[in-house]
Parts: sequence; structure tokens; C-alpha cells
Amino acid sequence: MLEEIRGAYAGPRPAVSVVILTLNEAVNIRGAIESCVWSDDVNVLDSCSTDRTVEIANEAGAKVFVNPFRSFGAQRNWAIDNIPLKHDWVFHLDADERFTPELVREIAEVLDRAPNEAGFYVANQMILDGAWIRRASGYPAYQMRLFHKGRMRFNDHGHGQREETNGAIGTLKHPYVHYNFSKGLDEWRARHDRYSTLEAKEILAARAGGEGVSWSGLFSAKKIVRRRALKGLAARIPMRPQVRWLHTVILKGALLDGRAGLKYAGLLYWYEREIARKAARARD
Repeated sequence: MLEEIRGAYAGPRPAVSVVILTLNEAVNIRGAIESCVWSDDVNVLDSCSTDRTVEIANEAGAKVFVNPFRSFGAQRNWAIDNIPLKHDWVFHLDADERFTPELVREIAEVLDRAPNEAGFYVANQMILDGAWIRRASGYPAYQMRLFHKGRMRFNDHGHGQREETNGAIGTLKHPYVHYNFSKGLDEWRARHDRYSTLEAKEILAARAGGEGVSWSGLFSAKKIVRRRALKGLAARIPMRPQVRWLHTVILKGALLDGRAGLKYAGLLYWYEREIARKAARARD
């Protein structure tokens, strides 16, 4: 992958600053930085790692900054406000994610048009056991990753964040690669155990605030709007874990992803069960 990217981008490269968020990512960080070989401004924002993450990032040529982690939204805003980013356009990458030549080429073409958008949604290509679980992962599932630093902020939502802007938002066609299980299933479960706690709190807060289901969002032409509305609806239906499993296996077609797809469906069942259990326990 590294040699392919170097070969594909020996000429002009997009003027984009890359920010990589890390916490104990020694196993992943070098590969992430190497996939950024096309960028002349690669920054690692570390959350006080206790392994060799910072040392490896420095060895790989990235500029390293450290800020204690409070939330994803706060950390992304801290990067905008405190890192001396070289370029107006910024791409947020996680340590277990990689750029592809196709994505970088598309970024260059889009920015050559001097876009007025505040940012662009980008999908991820999730890998499990060496296979792309395209259907099980709900591809394309978009996140705000490429944005103009003067037009974008982030706020917390559940275990992650959502974009906050008054500007228009576009969508890129090509995905980045996401090695979501690079540290093994035990680490994935431990991470999602924390996430499930935050998701349960988000559900209870939404109910307490009288937030209803976005019925219009369910029929939106925008996939990310539909996905968020569906998530709000799913939080209110009974037998949520079972419904999520059936939806993933049958409607999304995880069966066609083979063993890896069914494995991921089982992990999602466990995750939804933890969210439901924690929400119910907090209500009692």
C-alpha cells in the first residue's frame, strides 16, 4: 500500500493537513502515518499514551501533540484550535485507518475546484479477518472527515461526535480503509463496552428531553440522515439486539459477506444487548 501511494502521488498533492487521534496505538500508528506520505503536514494528537505511540510517531516523521482525552468532539475541536495546521483543509484519520490512492486522488480533484462546502462525508471500508465486510458494516456509512477548519466544529453524541456547521456538506465517493479489529476481539469488546455505556446515556437523555423519532429523516434522500433517524427509531423498539441481528444478517445481507459477516453480526448483537441492558438498569 505504501509504495502504491508513493508511486501514485509523485506529482502535485492535495493541500491537506492530517490529524491522527491516538491512545496507546503503537501497533497501528506507523501504518497510519505511512499512508499519509502524500501530505506535507501530518499531526498526531495523543491522549497521554503509556505505550510507544508517541515515540513511533516521532520516528515516522509526524508532529506530535498531547492533550488529555475528554471526548471525541472536544479532542477534534482542540486540534482545530491548538495545532498550527498548515492548511485550511483538514482530514481526521484514526490510527487504525488508512488512506488509499483513489481517495487521495479524489481529494485533490475536489479541492482543485476551491469548494465552498464546510466539509465532506467519507465512508469507511471495514476489514474483519482480512475480508471487507461490505454488507454487514452497512457500507457506505459516512462520517465527517475532510473539512475546512474555519467552517467546522464538532459536538459529542453517544460514544462519538457529530459535525456542527452552517455550511453545505458534500460527499466523497472513495472510502478509507478501517482495520477496526487490528488489536483483536478482546480489545474491540472492551472498547465497545465503554461505548455502550455512553450510548445508553444518550438514549436516556434523549427520552428525558422529549426527543422523538425523526420520521421525515427515515425517508431522506441523504443516507447519513436516514441512518441517524433509523438509529433513533431503533433505540425505542423492543428486542433491539435481536432486531439488529436480523437486520444485519437478512436485510443488509451479511450472509453474503460469509463467515466474517456473520461474525460481525454477532458482535453487533452483543453490543446492542449491552446498550439495552445498561439503559434498563439506569431506569430502574
